[in-house]
Amino acid sequence: MYCNYLYCQKAANHLLAFGKGLGYQGYNGDYMRKKSLGEMVEAARSTKFSLPHEVSCKKHLLPNGKCGYVFRHSELGELGRILILPHGTQSQICCEVVGDQEDPMTEKRKSILEPITKDIAEKMTGICGEGAGKPKPYIAPTEQHVVQSMVYPCEICRAVTSMLIFAPDADTKGRLEDYARMMYSKVKELNVPSWVVGTETEFIVNGEDLRQSLVLKIHPKREEARIMIPDELMDKIDKLMNTHCQKSARKRQLQKK
Repeated sequence: MYCNYLYCQKAANHLLAFGKGLGYQGYNGDYMRKKSLGEMVEAARSTKFSLPHEVSCKKHLLPNGKCGYVFRHSELGELGRILILPHGTQSQICCEVVGDQEDPMTEKRKSILEPITKDIAEKMTGICGEGAGKPKPYIAPTEQHVVQSMVYPCEICRAVTSMLIFAPDADTKGRLEDYARMMYSKVKELNVPSWVVGTETEFIVNGEDLRQSLVLKIHPKREEARIMIPDELMDKIDKLMNTHCQKSARKRQLQKK
């Protein structure tokens, strides 16, 4: 996560209509005396701004009761958010990237989100005016997530050989990435082949079970998401379980030579 702090004079309650310009209302402070509300609103609406076609933004209510503007990527899932926090006659703009700092995907999300949020912050400051003083540190509220997963141990030594992460509402790669992000620390801890399994569709033909899900392998090497049936995925799990101790035995033999 990173936070980029900027101050601008008390701006609008919130950002308005991404992709259609930036709109503000409810100004006060010294800057208000230099520029009328109508002039600032007109300047905001005439300011050109658009998101990349693969990025979307929606207003969300956060656990601490504040409003945030959450950015999503069609392939990478949630990127992060912008918060606008009131501070007297000024507003503090906080930009956050979601994800564990040690997760390589966090840096990838940052590389997409940071130019967008910087552009927004600069446009807001240009319209509302430069703020005074140093920004106050912002500590993001802790968010708890409950994600169902299952590990598969070796039948001989009982060591964990693989893990499945279940994402029952995920029918796109972006949503699968959301679950991968939330489970990063556990995936890193176990360090075994891991897959995120999305929404399962019921598909039975002539009594044959053809259920399928969008599946994303995330560890040890990330692969492209693809449609898989349960038997195909479980064959991979069974192979890892059945060959675990065989591989360990071969490794010990090689070490002795």
